[in-house]
Amino acid sequence: IAKFLKVSHHTVKKALNEESPPEYKRPDKLNPDIEPFKEVIFEMANVKKFKGSRILEEIKSKGFKGGQTSFYFYLKKIKLEQKQKYFTPYETAPGEQAQFDWSPYTVLIGKELSKVNVFSYIHGFSRYQILEVSLSQTQPAVFEALENSIRDSGGVCSRIQTDNAKAFIDNASVNNFRWNQRYLHFCGHYGFSPSRSLPSHPWSKGKVEKPFSYIENHFIAGAEFESFEDLQIKLKA
Repeated sequence: IAKFLKVSHHTVKKALNEESPPEYKRPDKLNPDIEPFKEVIFEMANVKKFKGSRILEEIKSKGFKGGQTSFYFYLKKIKLEQKQKYFTPYETAPGEQAQFDWSPYTVLIGKELSKVNVFSYIHGFSRYQILEVSLSQTQPAVFEALENSIRDSGGVCSRIQTDNAKAFIDNASVNNFRWNQRYLHFCGHYGFSPSRSLPSHPWSKGKVEKPFSYIENHFIAGAEFESFEDLQIKLKA
């Protein structure tokens, strides 16, 4: 066998003693373009929990000249595994449904940490999104953000999907469910039907939940704003 293959007889002997056929494995070589950024990439991926696209933006701004394919290949190897859930998309017709929600964030405004609330209004069919921001999440602040979103849309969908916040619902239980009367008046004024997600079912308004991940990773994380007005302008942009 050694003569036929023109290899050392020690190599053949070792192969015959193995339980499975020998397999050539190319030794891992780190892309030289990635080498200067490997520690930064690991920290942003596994500590700061940045998305791959955000990490790529960050290292490009710091001088990364490598390609997207090599970057994602490396990221896949070093990223710690996280369990994910998958769902079938729920599609709606044009003008049928919009989803509205908000998420609190702590951001640097004028060198000081401030708590703000980012409101997201998104059309179920087109995924067209309108963002508002407020220092409050009281019912008037919620209504103002929703009203501005409807006006900016140039129209209103047949129904708007929300969660079970107190601004919309007085009692969220299935047996004693009750809409908030002020919210019903608001719905009547703009001519849409209220719709809610059941408690502990965030995926039922996934169209509006998912963009918050993008906002958090590509806009909020690591950002600093001169003033609240600066935050508003940049959020809209």
